[in-house]
Order: sequence, then structure tokens, then C-alpha cells
Amino acid sequence: MKRSILLLGVLAALSAGAQESRGICGNTAADQKLFEQRLIDNLAAVEAGHVHERDVQYVPVFFHLVGDASGNGRVREIKVLEQLCALNTAYEPMGIQFYLSPHPTLGLFDKTINNANVYSNQNNSFLMNTKRHQNAINYFITDVASSGNTGPGIVLAYYSPLQDWIVSRRDQINGLANNSTIPHETGHFFSLMHPFLGWESSSGFGPGSTGWPVAPVIAPDGVATERQDGTNCATAADRICDTGPDYKFAFLQAGCGTYNGGAKDPLGVVVDPLENNTMSYFDGCSSYSFTPLQASAMQADLNSAARNYLDNSFSPASVSFTTPTDLLVSPVSGSTVQFFNAVQLAWNAVDGATHYLVEVDIIPTFATSNVKTYITTGTSLALNDLVGSETYYWRVKPFNQYYTCAVPRSRNFKTPAAASAVADINGLQAWQVIPNPVEAGHAELRVNTANGLEANVYIVDMAGRMLRNLNNVTFASGSATIDLPVEGLTNGFYFVVLDDGKGRDTRKLVIAN
Repeated sequence: MKRSILLLGVLAALSAGAQESRGICGNTAADQKLFEQRLIDNLAAVEAGHVHERDVQYVPVFFHLVGDASGNGRVREIKVLEQLCALNTAYEPMGIQFYLSPHPTLGLFDKTINNANVYSNQNNSFLMNTKRHQNAINYFITDVASSGNTGPGIVLAYYSPLQDWIVSRRDQINGLANNSTIPHETGHFFSLMHPFLGWESSSGFGPGSTGWPVAPVIAPDGVATERQDGTNCATAADRICDTGPDYKFAFLQAGCGTYNGGAKDPLGVVVDPLENNTMSYFDGCSSYSFTPLQASAMQADLNSAARNYLDNSFSPASVSFTTPTDLLVSPVSGSTVQFFNAVQLAWNAVDGATHYLVEVDIIPTFATSNVKTYITTGTSLALNDLVGSETYYWRVKPFNQYYTCAVPRSRNFKTPAAASAVADINGLQAWQVIPNPVEAGHAELRVNTANGLEANVYIVDMAGRMLRNLNNVTFASGSATIDLPVEGLTNGFYFVVLDDGKGRDTRKLVIAN
């Protein structure tokens, strides 16, 4: 089954052999004909004045982070957040913005697909359908984007008009401002076609092509060739009159420089393509953009009945915020923690953020295959799966469902030798600080044990300094309560530690008087 595909060339080589290695668009003219009528209807709505400037429209999206049969190789969440930031930047001029819409059962991201027939090809469309979000644009991030196209080159991504979803290679999810892969495919989703429609199966119109330098009236794939003067722009190529003619010239030059190859349209007029158009294939442009008519066509598509399933009443928690330089609290950078298998990470809350992405790795670039990733709505995280005698790097990126552009902050800490492992407290069933947060200067410690317990109770600040110390406290069997000395503690985050000499456990304490 053919699907529409994006070309975003990754090599500058111009020889025919080198073109085999280029990132290509396998979106044939036949693929695009499947949604051409939608585009025609959208352009008619624009012509009739049914598309007006309006407030920002928020569009729900959902990312499927696909792994191989063993669950390995899936793209990391931080790359998706960076990509969503870049996608919103690309669509900001037209008032279309995207936000992470949680799946009813799969959460903020789908990490449940571990299947070679999705990861290495997309033959298992049944599985993909069972995981799709019914009220969002679905992006499946895989190792290989297998479109079924037989043209030369490597398929980087594609939009499936039959399934109405987008598939992308994971190496295209990089968040770079000049990577047009995901914005391009999203343009297909909203009915846009390639400016060079009709030349997909060719290697571009250039020296050696039949009739050179005058292009044929009908392009190789049976679509009318667009003229430079625009007299047939509404019926030829992509039907968009402000993109200009393009006969797949991106395959005939390196980079995004001005095309000066000398090709002429069927009337003998030298053509001038729009190199940095998002829906074209020129490599390495400093930035890409849509034309005004492309933008209007996409707005019309979003407002059409076909896109009713994207309707929502979403309002972002914040449209922007800045990561504070003092985001991270504990452990202190460069410090050695007390126990290797009981490390508590803590950071400050950020106004406007609803989630925090936390990554932990043994190198500062967070690039090993064993990097640990967590997403939480709180401001602390307990780690119990680290090893001894190791330096760990950790970073926190605040975000909300819409705004994912804030930078992360990072630190490092060292773990002691493995012999310093902390054990569980024998017989301890449950314990808690009441109330928490403490707002009236008084708190209690409630402990449930099977056979009673004698332990030391400490209150420690985020830097690891002991502020309160209750030695040899006896807790009767069952439920026991003692007063916790919190008087004089300033507002902020602390830890309450229960230690019986053989085991230790910790709870977070918040003072908010």
C-alpha cells in the first residue's frame, strides 16, 4: 500500500549513484491524488472567504514511541518535546499550535508498541490502529519509515492518507529549527501537496532530461507542469498559486542556494522555484516556511468536517516560561550521596509547568543506551536502581502539554561503594507526616509496625544537613504517633528520615507556614 512520504535530502552528492542514499519523498503523484479533493475543497473555501483570521487553534497530537521486539530503540521523550517545540514554531505564523493530548489509557506517550512489524516496517497496521488516539493527530516514531515506495533514496517519513496518521524515522525527531520533516508531513495531513507534484518518480528535470531545457507540458507522473507566469497554477502541480513552479530541482543541487540551473517551463520561460518552502525538498535551508495560500488551505482543512475529531476546548497552563537557573535543589552538584540505592532528587516548582522530564545517565550528554527517563508532575524523584562507585548526571526539563521549549538544567553526583546500600526497616508497614504540607507550625509522625520499633528520627534539609534529631524513639506495635519538631523551620522542602540502625526510609516534608 502506497503512502505519502517526505523527502528531506541528507546528502549533498549530486551523482545518480549518490542520489540512492538521499533522504527522499516517496509520496507519488497517485498518493497525493488520494487527498487532492480535500485540497480543492479547502482552496474553494478560501476563495469563498470562509477562512478568516482567528485566535490560536490548539490541535491535539499523540506520539507513539515504537520499540523493537525487545522494547529497545525507541525515541526518547526529550527529543519529542524538542520536536513539538519546533513544530509549534513552524506553525505559529498561521495560528495553528499543537499540544500533547493524553491517551485515555496510554498516558502522555505511547511506549507499549514493541513490534518489528511496526518498528522496521509498518505491516502491522492492525496493532497501530488499536493504539491510535481517536481525537488527536497520531505520530508513530519508528526506526524505518516503510512507505512501499520504490523510488530511489531513503524514506524519512510519510503521511498515510488512508490511515490518516504520520510515520517518521526516529532520527528525524531532533527538534532542529531547519528540520522540516515533521512540519512537512503535518502539511500533508492538512491537505498540502508537493510544489513539484508530477515529478516524484524522476530524479529532477535537468541536463540530460528529454526536451531539456524546456519542460514537458505534462510531467512524468501525468500531472500538468506548472508555468512560471502562473496562468495554470490553480490546476497544475500542487494547485497553490504562490509556491511557484518546481520540477524537483532539489535533486540537482546541493543545499538551499538559489536555483540557477536554467530549466524553462513549457512556454520557454526560465523558472524560479521557492527553495525554502516547507513542502519542497531543498536541503539545509536556514529556515523553512509556508506561503500565505498554503497557510489558508491548512486552516480551511482544520476547520472542515473531516477534522471534527480534533475539536477540543484546550487551554494551556502557560504559553511560555523560563527555566530558572536555580531549578535543581538536591543532591548538591559534585557531592557524594549517602546511599547508592536510595537517592532522592529534588527541584523547585516552575510556574506554568505541569510536568517535569527527568533523565539520569553516566555521561553529561545523556546519550548512552541505558539513560533513565522519568516524567512526573511532582518536584522530587526517588532512585533505587543505581550502582555504587559511579558518577551520575541528571537533568530536569519543565514543560506542560503545550509549551515544551524550556531548557533543562543539569547536575551530577557520585554514589558511594555498593557496601553502603540501605536496607528496608524490618516490620515497618507504613508511615507518614501529618499534615503535609505543614501550614500551622505543628506536625506529627504516624508509624504502623508489625511488632513495634525503636528508631532514630531525623529532619534533613535538601543539602543533606541534619536539622532535627530524635534518638531512640520507641513506636508501639500497630499504630503509634509522636510529635515532629518542625518549629523554626523556614518554608521549603525537607526530608524526614526513619533509621533503626539496620534499615532506613525517607519521606518528603514541605513547610508552608
